[in-house]
Amino acid sequence: MEFVELAEAEVAELDFGCQSFLQSWEMYRRYQQTGREAYFVGVKRGTEIVAAGLVSVRNWHFGKKIFRVPGGWLMNYDSAKTKEILAFLTEKAKVFCRSRGGIALEISPNIISEPRDAHNNVVEGQNHLGVKAELGKLGYKYLGEFEQAKWTFTLTVAGKTAEELFKAFRTDHRQRIRRAERDGVRVRELSVDELGVLKDIAAEAGERHGFQDPDLMYYRSMKEAFGDKIKFVVAEMTTNGLEAQSGVLGRSEGKMLEKASGEPTGQYVPLAAAMFVNDGREIVYLYSGSVRKLQKYGGAHLIQWKMIQEAIETGCEKYNFYGVYPVEGNGVYNFKLGFRGQVEELLGTFVLPLGLLGKLYAARLKPREYGAIH
Repeated sequence: MEFVELAEAEVAELDFGCQSFLQSWEMYRRYQQTGREAYFVGVKRGTEIVAAGLVSVRNWHFGKKIFRVPGGWLMNYDSAKTKEILAFLTEKAKVFCRSRGGIALEISPNIISEPRDAHNNVVEGQNHLGVKAELGKLGYKYLGEFEQAKWTFTLTVAGKTAEELFKAFRTDHRQRIRRAERDGVRVRELSVDELGVLKDIAAEAGERHGFQDPDLMYYRSMKEAFGDKIKFVVAEMTTNGLEAQSGVLGRSEGKMLEKASGEPTGQYVPLAAAMFVNDGREIVYLYSGSVRKLQKYGGAHLIQWKMIQEAIETGCEKYNFYGVYPVEGNGVYNFKLGFRGQVEELLGTFVLPLGLLGKLYAARLKPREYGAIH
């Protein structure tokens, strides 16, 4: 076997079943465009690529660096050769990273740890606990949910019609979607020049739910790298519709919306906005938010319904609501739960120390399990 850097054409042909937008040539392109150090490496056996990974780099202290494989190594984790390939890949990656100033290598494999249902109960099915154990033997330290979502919520759409999926939604979700449609709520795509709408709404939601929304440069760089695979959408309602409801739109909300659009609210008022990426296998729901006082108009619900239909129309296998905290009473989890998908517990993040400084770095990192409820 041989450890090599890969070309775009080679990456385009990869199909290991564990790909994600995080492990794509588009993401590699984004790193390059934004001045980030990054590499797309792989393991070849003859002419066959048996493993690959997009490795990103961030600076640490003393001129040293942390190397990361967001989305984890791309390989067949269920093959009889898994242990052999993973061991070879790990040893070669150690040398590769250390030669470039790396003190640690972090990976987050995009594979199921244990299959679960919508309510986070473990169910029968294939698990990858053996891979987790093997990584431990190779020197990786388990970190759980660390910088990348380990607990996600997904909806299988392959082989299903929109009508079948809609009928399965929780009753209150169906009602909100139908009401939004009756009230004239519309969902449209935002242009790059309108990204302030998403930014302001996501920032307000971030303060409310405790997450850090990205800056405008992130949204712009993702669009530049991914092109049509990235979509920013907004749910809007006419001012006439809102004004018919006494006291709905307060002074502070009006000011926030004016700032978001760069001009007076005018004919339409944003209710909710979100960012999505469609890599052909799945549509992933990323950053979003809704205007709190306007949530009852169902803008966020209608956005999800429109994008679920798009996942079906574009031949995706699943719709990925992305990160959740699957515990009873969590509002975001309850919202996603209403679409009747299932919790996916991924394997989590692991760190591989590279030398003494790497051991000191890894020792400070404590495992976290946001979705553990048992």
